[in-house]
Amino acid sequence: MTDPDLTVGNVLTDELREWLMAELRHPVLAVNSADGPPSQSVMWFDLDPDRPDVIVMNTMVRRLKYRQLRADPRVSLLFEDGMKWVAMRGTVELDPDFDRALAGIQALAVRYEANPERYAGQERVIIRMRVEKVIRHD
Repeated sequence: MTDPDLTVGNVLTDELREWLMAELRHPVLAVNSADGPPSQSVMWFDLDPDRPDVIVMNTMVRRLKYRQLRADPRVSLLFEDGMKWVAMRGTVELDPDFDRALAGIQALAVRYEANPERYAGQERVIIRMRVEKVIRHD
């Protein structure tokens, strides 16, 4: 038996991209850990304007999440709005250009109404998640 409220696809549609950006959302990123259970983090995100199937995030290189992503790039990302939610599965690429990553986190800070100067001097990477599966509950 299937759930009529669930839909499964493999692309970020224009309508879904609009929903993601309609308000400030804080998705939960799940990464695989070496000892078995997934590790989860609340993230800031943006959409890649040049690649419609990519979600952009950021992290410091000293965080466990960075080491876990280097070891296993498979992830899931969950956005929720009450009983409406969207889960995405995909693979990440890490962009180790510290200058580009610093500019990225500062842009995210502006988007999320935080002080971008707080991140000055941090060694960071850009996380680009290529979405391969989308599961929606409407």
